[in-house]
Amino acid sequence: MARNSKRSSTGIRWDEGKMRYRISYKDADGKWRREHAGRTFEAAKRQLTTRKRQVREGTLDLDRDVGPNVTLASYVKRWEAQQAVGKRRNVQREVRQLRLHALPMLGDRPVNRITPPDILRLCWASYEPDEQRRKGNGKLGEKSVHNLKSVLSSVFSLAVFEGVTDQNPCAQIPRGKLPKIGKQKRPLYNREEARALMTDPRIPPDRRVFHTLQGLTGLRVGEVAGLRWHDYDPRTRPLGALHVHCQYDGQPLKTASGADTKARMVPVHPELARLLSEWRSRGFAAVYGRLPTEEDCIIPDRRNMGARTPSQVTKAPDHDCAAVGIEDKGTHGFRRYFITYALSLIHI
Repeated sequence: MARNSKRSSTGIRWDEGKMRYRISYKDADGKWRREHAGRTFEAAKRQLTTRKRQVREGTLDLDRDVGPNVTLASYVKRWEAQQAVGKRRNVQREVRQLRLHALPMLGDRPVNRITPPDILRLCWASYEPDEQRRKGNGKLGEKSVHNLKSVLSSVFSLAVFEGVTDQNPCAQIPRGKLPKIGKQKRPLYNREEARALMTDPRIPPDRRVFHTLQGLTGLRVGEVAGLRWHDYDPRTRPLGALHVHCQYDGQPLKTASGADTKARMVPVHPELARLLSEWRSRGFAAVYGRLPTEEDCIIPDRRNMGARTPSQVTKAPDHDCAAVGIEDKGTHGFRRYFITYALSLIHI
């Protein structure tokens, strides 16, 4: 049997011109629909089965993000909505990454026409080596390019599940084809720099408290931003403790895989306990105009008394380091300072 007429009675036919299978089925209105469905008969059969099920269930929507020829730009909107339902963290950041780097190049392409070489070209077009990259040029470093591919892979995984395409092109890129992630030197503040950021009066008092919480606990910036007064118990012995169970405005911890997973109690150094007591009794009201409640963040956003945003906490070191004349070593410089300094005090 000639390939171009193979299995035509089943609604699956080989398209010699496109070198792909084509499926045919009736929608809910009895109108015939035809679409290309992969280069193997098995993939075409799976897609035809999916389309018939969608017709039966009334979920086939050719005009709204799930049709066979939906573009990547349209389908990303559907993927974003699916992630929001699951309340997965970092969704907005990932969507922004797609809009900045993937959609300008591939957004108008149908999802089922995007190939592994297309993804590879996109990644290399978005890349510039870290040592050459300049802030604001719109390019990505090695790790960010791999993250971009991972986000795209998540989009295509949903598309495969919903029968929009028969393959995930990101999963078919051979190892070693993307820029190699090298071992990065991670700078940390020395004791004099850390002390300046925690105590120098040229830095606003709320940000000094923020830096001190980082420097004396080793918490991530998002975890400090998410701390509320009811998370601090000064009565525990031998030291007071902070209950770390979320980041920013109630988002799951970076290490969490479920509700309250990896939540922990962090001991409070006596010097930090003294600072928190003074901040609660006098400093907070001096900055925010009232005494704190148990539900208030320990260091809230001055604009709305809510949790500080990722943008705020990542930009703060730029201003504060400049104010005291030291090199900005990033949002995690304090965390690395704490770990290194704590290890130096261990005597075996």
